[in-house]
Amino acid sequence: MPKYSDELINEVFSQNDIVDYVSQYVKLRKNGRDYTGLCPFHKEKSPSFHVNQEKQLFHCFGCGVGGNLVQFVMRAEGLDFVEALKLMADRAGIILPEDDSPIDSKLYQKKKRILDINKTAARFYYETLTKSEPGRAGLEYLKKRAIDAKTITKFGLGYAPDSFDALKKYMNKLGFSDSELLDSGLLVSRNGKAVDKFRRRVIFPIIDLRGNVIAFGGRIIDASEKDGYKPPKYLNSPDTPVFNKGKNLFSLNLAKKESQERCILCEGYMDVISVYKSGVTNITATLGTALTEEQAKLLMKYTDEILLCYDSDEAGQAATKRAIEIITSVGGKCRIMQLTGAKDPDEYINKNGAAKFREVMDKSIASTDYLINGIRKKYNLDTTDGKALFVEETSNLLAKIPNAIEADAYIKRISDETEISKDAIYSEIRKHKSADKISTGTKKIARVSVNSLKRKNSINEDAEKKLLSLVIESKASYNAIKDEFLPSDYSNDVLRRLSRIVYDCYERGEPIDSAVITAKFEGDEASYVSEIFCNLETYSDEKNTIAQLVNRIKIQNLDEKIEQAKKENDVMKLRELLDLRLKLGRE
Repeated sequence: MPKYSDELINEVFSQNDIVDYVSQYVKLRKNGRDYTGLCPFHKEKSPSFHVNQEKQLFHCFGCGVGGNLVQFVMRAEGLDFVEALKLMADRAGIILPEDDSPIDSKLYQKKKRILDINKTAARFYYETLTKSEPGRAGLEYLKKRAIDAKTITKFGLGYAPDSFDALKKYMNKLGFSDSELLDSGLLVSRNGKAVDKFRRRVIFPIIDLRGNVIAFGGRIIDASEKDGYKPPKYLNSPDTPVFNKGKNLFSLNLAKKESQERCILCEGYMDVISVYKSGVTNITATLGTALTEEQAKLLMKYTDEILLCYDSDEAGQAATKRAIEIITSVGGKCRIMQLTGAKDPDEYINKNGAAKFREVMDKSIASTDYLINGIRKKYNLDTTDGKALFVEETSNLLAKIPNAIEADAYIKRISDETEISKDAIYSEIRKHKSADKISTGTKKIARVSVNSLKRKNSINEDAEKKLLSLVIESKASYNAIKDEFLPSDYSNDVLRRLSRIVYDCYERGEPIDSAVITAKFEGDEASYVSEIFCNLETYSDEKNTIAQLVNRIKIQNLDEKIEQAKKENDVMKLRELLDLRLKLGRE
């Protein structure tokens, strides 16, 4: 059986989403920070099955089954770990070796090399813009666009000079070969010769959520024809082993740090930069393509609601409609910002300022209202035919609204507007629902016995699980107990192993990756670990709760030792233990 590197396994995890996959089996509904539904592994009437998208874990509080995505696939599909990992890799377009060949290490070395190339190239472009004579053209362009030095540094903007080999020569001197630079997309082949891809362009580095430069966008500053060739306005890196334009978003690395309530999605690099510069920082953009499902799902991980702010021209409005369809199809919520007197967010904010832009944000309309307004413009509602056609088309839209209360509110409004009865509109909606109805039953999988995984915890074990869940959530909690409660102090092997991994992560300054850590456990142990990661309890005073839990565990341990001392009739030890018990009881 092939043994895969931790890097490759982590890559498979990062390229799949547990909510997306589990939804094939369970009808999930957002419930606070989790998604909940009826457990696919045992029969139940009330949902006790939880999926945490942030942690990429699932856990059923009814039967005790839990784990990460691969462990869900193992149970749901009856596969072993390698088979489940391969299934997830196939979904993500990742190639796994069939044997112990070093294909995965070669792939990762290539990825690492491309990331090094991109980082070095970003520095070259930045220094060309800010410190060289050829860069003055780029600086003048950005100055005209009201982009200051602080913003240039924030986004790492750069400039590609009017040369076929400026970057090539710079990179070759540092030991990067033409072949590697071609793989990275920074060079292209012209008449059998490798030349710089970006020339006479302001450069926008595209940075992933981990801070890696994964690609570049370039905006021409002089679009005049040269040597019979008129260059495109924007040019982007091709897809490479580290970049897929349909799976990434520009500036999400910055936007994700802001408010999670809403995030603006627009179309262009300059839209993002101009708006961000004015203080509205929860904004991101697609990368020269229409919005994809993968991009929508990615953005939904970091915001509750997407504000679409596309160009106001006909193409932009058509793109808005497509984006609404994509976002709603993957379970997201969106509202539409409507800009007047400007073609795009960049122009609007430069004309009107941040305060007016925020007003437009606050006045954004629900996606359903936006679509109904578009339908209304197509028909003359002063005529009977116009009203009938309007109701027929809007009924198709309303049939797709999952919330009955929301749908009823729209039905009442349309009924009042058209003077067509609510009953008639409901009847039309039912027709559309019947026509659209297809076999959407979730996949069937084997049930497990509730008692096979659920077991009664000892008093200490329950407290230790709560304690460790608090430590996992906060480094401050870890610092509070790291010297007082060691991994060896936990009462069972799984807790001791899990605590060692968590404690080691904190000591090494590494993030607590719940899905990756859970992968180190199998079967019932993985379910046990997922329960700790998915602890639903909240505490108003975590510091005090930790102190109480540690005290409770120590008291229970002492009580067991006291009982043992009584059995052994060890008076001296019993007296010592009782004194210690009394002291702990006062704390």
